[in-house]
Amino acid sequence: MKVTFYGTRGSIPVSDRDFVQVGGNTPSLLVTFASGRVAILDAGTGIRNLGNDMLAGSHEQFDNIFVGLSHTHWDHIQGFPFFKLAYDARRHFTIAICGKGRHAEKLENLFGMQMQREFFPTRLEKMGAEMTFWAPDVSRHTTPGGVTVVASKQNHPGDSYGYRFEDAGKTLVYCTDVEHVDGIDPSVVALARDADLLIHDAQYTPAELRGKKGWGHSSWEQAVAVAEQAGVKKLALFHHDPEHTDSLLLKIEKDCRRQFPEAFLAREGAQIQL
Repeated sequence: MKVTFYGTRGSIPVSDRDFVQVGGNTPSLLVTFASGRVAILDAGTGIRNLGNDMLAGSHEQFDNIFVGLSHTHWDHIQGFPFFKLAYDARRHFTIAICGKGRHAEKLENLFGMQMQREFFPTRLEKMGAEMTFWAPDVSRHTTPGGVTVVASKQNHPGDSYGYRFEDAGKTLVYCTDVEHVDGIDPSVVALARDADLLIHDAQYTPAELRGKKGWGHSSWEQAVAVAEQAGVKKLALFHHDPEHTDSLLLKIEKDCRRQFPEAFLAREGAQIQL
């Protein structure tokens, strides 16, 4: 299994010169499984470059590319109108939020809403690719390619979902937009148990977190605590605050590694082979 980061910033994209090393696009990742099939996690502004790279590589998977969403806050879907593969009539995408207890507007309506003519010149139904919108009330399922996916509801305004992917003896866990209330959430630790790579929300410093209760995010110290309690092998700090410059993030990375040596900043363009 291989993970490629295309967007690692939270809340809003940033493009100033102080944000070049880590990157300024909002969340989107490409996961390549042992079979060679791929899945996309979140559709923030990073999905634009993700699609461009897939086109440049003449990627041949056309049927049922899975686009898994942690949730539908704008920074996690705003790149989709600029995702070129979605304009290819030969392609089929399953756009999904998996997990129990979801109570929200239909997924297709939310994607269509941001592409209304008041906001965007092309309507969702005119993009071209075949799209299946799927929001199953399940906590575990297995894909046709044999990948096991476990979903867990997280504490976040409007709810979000963390995912665990198990394939060919390797485990990836994706937990962004999660707030730990009254100590580390044991359900997040359970989802991350013994993962080869945990990608965890680390938007705030510990000092910032004290003034951000209820905002739905974690500090880097909490990300480390989850990694330690779950016994994960590697930890990627994710969903960087739009106010955090490269210099601040590099300092956070050093501080984090003092506690958990296998921690690193999720950087745009980085590839992690599990």
